[in-house]
Amino acid sequence: MPLLPRTIAATALLAVIATAQADLPSAGASFAMRLQNSANSTNRGSGDLLFWGLFNPEAPPSQAGATVWSFAAQCPLGVSCAASVSGAGWVRQRILARDFSTQPLQYYGARAYDPNLTGAWNIWLSTDSSFASGTRTIVAAPPVGAVAAMPFVQSMSLQSAGLTPTVSWTLPASATSIDQVQVRVFDNSHQIPSISMTPSSPGSTQQSDVIYTQTVASGQSLTLPAGLLQYGTSYSLAISLDHLRPDHSVQSRSQSFFDYTPIDPASLVGAPTNIALPTLSPVANVVGAEQGPVYQFHVDSVSADAVTFIDPAVASGFDYRTGIGDPNFKSVQIASQVGDGLYEVYLWDGSAWTLAQAGLAAGAGFDFVAAGHAGGVDRFQIRGIEPSAELSAFDPTAFVTGLTFTGTGSFTGTMQAIVAVPEPATLALWLAGFGLLGLTRRKALRS
Repeated sequence: MPLLPRTIAATALLAVIATAQADLPSAGASFAMRLQNSANSTNRGSGDLLFWGLFNPEAPPSQAGATVWSFAAQCPLGVSCAASVSGAGWVRQRILARDFSTQPLQYYGARAYDPNLTGAWNIWLSTDSSFASGTRTIVAAPPVGAVAAMPFVQSMSLQSAGLTPTVSWTLPASATSIDQVQVRVFDNSHQIPSISMTPSSPGSTQQSDVIYTQTVASGQSLTLPAGLLQYGTSYSLAISLDHLRPDHSVQSRSQSFFDYTPIDPASLVGAPTNIALPTLSPVANVVGAEQGPVYQFHVDSVSADAVTFIDPAVASGFDYRTGIGDPNFKSVQIASQVGDGLYEVYLWDGSAWTLAQAGLAAGAGFDFVAAGHAGGVDRFQIRGIEPSAELSAFDPTAFVTGLTFTGTGSFTGTMQAIVAVPEPATLALWLAGFGLLGLTRRKALRS
């Protein structure tokens, strides 16, 4: 039977609609979570965040290769918003794009956690920078909802040094269930651009590349595979604790970042087999300052009988301090041989630093109790790394230190690099390089 004119018209209309729909941008899966990031040197925001986005946005076939612009919008809980997202009430957020080695192209947005913005973010995609009607696709990310923030892991450490260390951690007690643990490795020497895809808010930044991701089904340790790490390269290790939705997507996550540069075991005196790693809180250097990055530790079960090895960046020396409620330091032993391998121990007398011992050799120890401090000390400094060693406070090469404590408990203290002020010409280059890289720790430029 021949088609009636009305049927022909309807069929033509459906074809036009199908063509129009096929001519719009598309995307893969969307995501949204509450994200807690520790301090880190990968150039990711730290603190309590809302994080959302989608994977693999693509231009329509008719515009293959075209730029897909994007922004996100949400009407906060309890607010009456205008019909248009450009009207009153709406919260708009720019979207950035990044393409890491181990994951698909990702469009994402982030902002400080706000309980009024835990609904669904609408992510707009268009090859038209004005997002004109008929050119856009709108993808709704899943709502985060009233989910609790995930806590960080504790007592992060490496069993053995070298290129295939075993990463271990202690899970915290948590009211929010830990449904999944993931380990990620970031290559801090390989930076990937993160570029704004929102025309009204241009800009870009650099972030450390993700080179390895592994889900840990059970247990609290993982041995990194051969061929992943290289000597002389700076990495950050991140342990993620995930709370999942019923569909197994991540609803709440914490990421505990720890910096690590592989250490050749042959270079260490005393062959430590368990090295605790810190998180990083960098502080800016200024002319005349003697401050470097501050490293925060959380190590459970320290004692007077077991040596706890810690590995921060290196400089001309280091300032060690216990945290609130920690047992005092009983002794220190230096495992790394830097420069001539001879160091100085300084103690705080209440008003100034005083020399307690000169010529402390790598592998030797200094006992604070035996030196007359019956209760141990809550702070001390190691100095004496020669400027000729040319070691930067922002280059996480190895300086492994062994500590014992006057009692049992936890070590939540810090270790801060003491930075020798270089010659004026070198200082200008150093500060210029540091300023360009923000808070990312890089090797100082030297004349």
